[in-house]
Amino acid sequence: MRGNVVVPVLLAAALAASIPFVAAQDEEAAGGAEDEKAAKAAEEDAAKLGAKVFRDVSLGTNDRSCSTCHDNPRKPELSLKGITSKFPKWDRTAGKVITLQQKFVQMQERSLKARKPIPVGDDRWTALEVHLRGLK
Repeated sequence: MRGNVVVPVLLAAALAASIPFVAAQDEEAAGGAEDEKAAKAAEEDAAKLGAKVFRDVSLGTNDRSCSTCHDNPRKPELSLKGITSKFPKWDRTAGKVITLQQKFVQMQERSLKARKPIPVGDDRWTALEVHLRGLK
């Protein structure tokens, strides 16, 4: 008899626990098309900002930008097409596995001779990642 009581109690507890999850799913589905439109617009804006960052000579002190080397038709081996799928990865200079944003900072310091590099997590680095993801 006791086993017959435990099952309904466990079922009721499981159902009660799932209600917030179902409510969150319904809320997410309700904003679907509107959220997709907002997400697309935000990613397009980020890609535009990323393209500007890619060509911004003010990131360093030597009048160069990322595009100086990485958008040079005479040096196709330096192209960044597909780079976003290769990180995180081991970096010999850092001696550890690094993220793409950490690589950006490293390149800003080393190649662009930045006095004050943009910190990891800055929206400009995120925008640059979005821009690079879209390179064909």
